[in-house]
Formats: sequence, C-alpha cells, structure tokens
Amino acid sequence: MQGETILAIDPSARWHSIWRSTQQIMSRIAARNRVLYFEPGRDDNRSAVYEMLRNLPNFLRLPTLREQENLYVIQTPSGLPYLRRHLPRAVLPLTLPLIDRINSRILLRHVRWAMEALGVRDPILWLLNPGHIDLIGRCGEKLVCYFNYDEHADFPVNARIRDFARRRDDELVRLVDVVFATSRAQTERRKALNPNTFFIPNGVDFEEFHRVLDPDLPVPDDIAGIPRPIIGFVGWLGYHIDVRLLIRIAEAYQDCRLVLVGPEELTKGPDRTRLREMPNVFFLGRKERTELPNYLKAFDVALMPWSLEGHVRSAYPLKLHEYLAAGRSSVATALPELFPYRSVISIAETHEQFIRHIRDALHDYSPDAIDARVAVARQNTWDHRVDEISRILGSILTGKPVQPGRQAGTGKQSSGRRSFQ
Repeated sequence: MQGETILAIDPSARWHSIWRSTQQIMSRIAARNRVLYFEPGRDDNRSAVYEMLRNLPNFLRLPTLREQENLYVIQTPSGLPYLRRHLPRAVLPLTLPLIDRINSRILLRHVRWAMEALGVRDPILWLLNPGHIDLIGRCGEKLVCYFNYDEHADFPVNARIRDFARRRDDELVRLVDVVFATSRAQTERRKALNPNTFFIPNGVDFEEFHRVLDPDLPVPDDIAGIPRPIIGFVGWLGYHIDVRLLIRIAEAYQDCRLVLVGPEELTKGPDRTRLREMPNVFFLGRKERTELPNYLKAFDVALMPWSLEGHVRSAYPLKLHEYLAAGRSSVATALPELFPYRSVISIAETHEQFIRHIRDALHDYSPDAIDARVAVARQNTWDHRVDEISRILGSILTGKPVQPGRQAGTGKQSSGRRSFQ
C-alpha cells in the first residue's frame, strides 16, 4: 500500500504522549503514504470544563504540526463529556448516543476542514473508538478500518455503561471493512462479527530498545546513583498495576531497589501511600521515549506487574517485546497473551510465585538466554506489523482476497464496499 491518505482518529493519545501502538504504526505508514493524525480534544486527566476552555480556540482554527514529511498532527476541539459517573444509570442509554452524535459532528467539521486544507480525496478512515462510528460515510472515504487495541467495554471508567459500550463496539465491527485487533481474544470475538478481522499484536521499535545491550550506552544520573540490584518497571503507572504485588516485592527483596519509571497515576488509597513510603522504592517519573533504553540498562529484572482485571485480561502488553529486545530478564503476571512466550519470560500465577521467579531472574543473563530473548523480539518489530497491515489493506483496496500472513488471521474477503447515506 502506498500513495494513500489515512485519517487516524485517536480518542486517547496525543502524538507526544507516551507512544503506544497508534503512533508506532502511523509513523511507519507515513513512509509511503500521507497520514493526518487527529489528536483527542481533551486530556482525561484534567477536568472537562478546563479542557473545553483550553481547546475553545480550536473551533476557529486548524492547528497543524508537520511531524514527518507525510505526517500531520492536527489538534481538535473538545467534545462533550459523557458524565457516565454522574448521571443516573437509567438515562445513560439515552444520553450516550446523543453525546456521541454531537461529538462526531464537532470532530467531522474539523476533519473536513483539514481535508480541504490539505487537498485530501478518497482517504482511508482509521478509527480506534466505537464512539466515532458516526464518522463513517461522511469523510468521502474509500475504506474504513477499526484498530482495536483494548476491550473498551471492560475499562473501569465504563463499568456503568458496559453493555452499551459492547453493543457499540459490535456495531462498529460489523460496519467497517477491516478490523485489526491486538490480542487473540479480541480477534476471535470480532471475527465472528466480521470475517475481515486480523490479529496484529503489539510490536517493538527493535533498534531503539536493542541499544540497551550496547556497552557504551550511558545510564542516567538519577538511576545511576541507585545501588543495584534493581528490579524495575518502565511505563504508565496506572490503575492496571498490581500495587499490592509491588509492596510484596519491595518487602521480599529489601537488599534490592524497586525502581518505577513513568508517569505515576496509581489508584489512590493506603496501598499507594505505603508503596511510596517504602525506603527501597524509587519513583523516577516520566521520561522521554528515547531515554527509556538508558533506564532499562540499569535493570537487573524487568517487571510486568499487571492486575488481572477488566480489559487487562485480554491485553497484549507493549512491554513484552521491548523488554526482550533489551535482553532483560523479565517476570510477568499470568496474562493469557504471554503464555506463548514463557520460554523467554517468567510467568507467575500468584504473588508468591512472582517473588520466587524474581530470585531466579536476577541471575538469568547467560549469553544463550539473552540471544533467545533478542531473537523473539527481532521477529516482532513494528516494521513487521506495518508490513502486514499494508499487505492486508493493499489486497482489500485492489479487490483481491486477503491471504493469511504470518501475523494475520484467516478472514475471507468481504463482498464489497457498502453504501452509506
């Protein structure tokens, strides 16, 4: 696939936030295609009123930043909040579709404005959230993709609207031309609704994280001064982290330091307070994406301490191949998507097992072990993922049957493009 224009509508991640799958994919698709990346109109970590006032000027302007030769990042106005935590449960089924329609109208005006300013015709519409279903058929698109990176209905914030969120997701899956899902569980559920559903798991920027094994790579000052051994985690410290497990680790390994690198948004409560007060626990805060390998180099063990609840149960963690490319010895909680990799990572079913695995992992750095980890990561790069996405989209655009690839599912070609009124 080349010479196409992709409208990437991302409801959750600004381009310069923590890089996730969408930024990784779009930065590579832009090598042969043009990408318009529409940032979300609000930051969920700030109040809706603050964000609406901050983004109010975007109703009257089109802030556009050219990040790469063919990639444009466009800020959008804020939409209305769902108020799902505040409105009575009985009225939510009535208010949610209405809010979706209003927000889509706000966003559609901005998308059309950008298309006109940049001379876009016949784009590919790339959606990430069922809330944007009303954009379909209104952007002059030739193809609609749904990139499903998580089970939205299982997010904690959607607990009161889970049934609505799942119905909305099902509706979107049936309507689009192709679905890409990042885990096997997500893929299988959607393939029953749309045969053009393909498994595209998260990958790794291999060359970036493989730098950890470069003996000349410097270690940042704020971690270089922390005595080793270091048991560490790199990433977003949010509600999906098992805080009690981290406390158990810090207690069991008082001769080690537990170092947490990333924005700290753990669930407030006594466990969070206790963790922050422990003398061998260090919170180093958010770091730039390009600095993460420098911090990983100081780790003796890398952690994936997920709490197996909600959407996490069906997730395929971004950390997996990043840790492997860095050659780090890793211990993870028992996510189903991790079991195929148990030859190169340690998987724990319980807190006690997790703690025991750390002891072994501290010394698991034989040349053969490191080579095995790196070999797996080398087969799971973002370049490989984007090649597979481009192959699938290219087949659909040319009307050819999609042949199963190394990472693709086995879906068959749909009967043709639908008409939207």
